[in-house]
Amino acid sequence: MTHYTLADLEMADRHIAHGEQHIARQEMLLTSLQLKGYQTKDAVALLKLLNEAQAEHRAHRDAIAAALDRSA
Repeated sequence: MTHYTLADLEMADRHIAHGEQHIARQEMLLTSLQLKGYQTKDAVALLKLLNEAQAEHRAHRDAIAAALDRSA
């Protein structure tokens, strides 16, 4: 059984915040590439991966929060 602390929850929150920043930057880059008529297949694939990783970060954060609630 894994024991989490508030520091773990705070770290997960930071990872989520950083992930949101990465996603926003990638969305801006993708839009810029589209407007300039460049190929966007790789940029779209990266955005998909970033969103998938973000979903995993959120799920992990939720698991940490639930574990902390159970131990309170």
